[in-house]
Amino acid sequence: MKLFSYRKNFIVWSLAIVFAATLWSLDGTIIRPNLYELAPINIVFIEHFFWAILLTPFLFWGWSRVKSISRKSALSLLWVSLFGGLIWTLMITEAYFAAFRGETTFSTVIILQKLQPVFALSLAAILLKEKLSLRFYIFAALAIFSWYMIAFWSLWKDIFSINLFNNAALYAFLAAFAFGSSTVFWKNIVSDLGFRVSTALRFVVTTILAGIAILLFWDILSFANFTTFHWQLFILITLSSWAVALFLYYFWLKKVRASNATIFELAWPLSGIFFDWYFNGNLLNTTQIFFSFILLMSFFMIVSENK
Repeated sequence: MKLFSYRKNFIVWSLAIVFAATLWSLDGTIIRPNLYELAPINIVFIEHFFWAILLTPFLFWGWSRVKSISRKSALSLLWVSLFGGLIWTLMITEAYFAAFRGETTFSTVIILQKLQPVFALSLAAILLKEKLSLRFYIFAALAIFSWYMIAFWSLWKDIFSINLFNNAALYAFLAAFAFGSSTVFWKNIVSDLGFRVSTALRFVVTTILAGIAILLFWDILSFANFTTFHWQLFILITLSSWAVALFLYYFWLKKVRASNATIFELAWPLSGIFFDWYFNGNLLNTTQIFFSFILLMSFFMIVSENK
C-alpha cells in the first residue's frame, strides 16, 4: 500500500515538472520573439528583477535560515544563480534572437540546447551519487534520441551541419550546460533552505549578478528603448510562464531525482512543437508524430521505473 501511494505521488510530482516545462515553451514560442530588438542582458535583468520582487516575501519569511546557510549551499546558490539564472537565460535568449535574425536555424539551437540532459545525468551520478538502473539509461537515451528525430526529422539530415563556432550554436551549447548543471546543484539548496526561500534567494542573487554585468559591460542607457508594450510583456512573463513555472518546478524537484527531472523537462520542446503548430500553423510530419509518441512512452517508462 505504501509503495502504491509513493508511485501515485511520484506521478503527480512528475506531471508538475512536465507542466512547468510546458509553461516555459509558451515564453519561447509566443512571448520572447516580441523582445528581440532589446539587449538580452537587459531582458535577463528585468525578468529576474520582477521575479525577485514577486518572491521577496518568502525571503523575509525564511531569513533565519538564510543567515545560517551552509557553505555548501552558499556555493551551490552562487552556481545556480550564475549558471542556471544569468548565463542560461542570457545564452538561450541570445541563441533564439540569432535564429530570429536568420543567422542559424532553430533546429541547431534546439538540438544543442537539449544536450542539457547529458550534462545533468552525468553530474547527478558524479556529484549526487545517484545510482541509476540500466533501464533508466536506456529510456533516457531513447527520450533524447526521440527529441533529436522530432527536431531534425531524419537521422543524418542536419547533424553534420552543426557548427559549434556559429554564435547561436555556441550560445545554445552553453545554455545546455548551464541549465543542466544548475538542476543538479539546486538539490543542495532546496534540501537546506526549502523551496520557497531557495527560489526567492536565487532570483535576488541572479538580479544582482545581472545588474553588475550591465554596469560593467553594457550601456545602462539602453533601458530608454523599452516601450509600454515591452513592459507589459515582462509583466506577463513574470505572472505566467516563468515565475509560476519555476516555482512549481523547484517545489517538486525536491521530490524526484535530478536525473528524472531533466528527462521530464523534455516536455518543454515537445509542447513547443505543439504551440508552433497551433499558433504558427507549422504541422508535424509523420516522423515527428511517431517520435513524439516514443518520447511520451519514454516518460511513462521512466516514471514506472522509479520505485
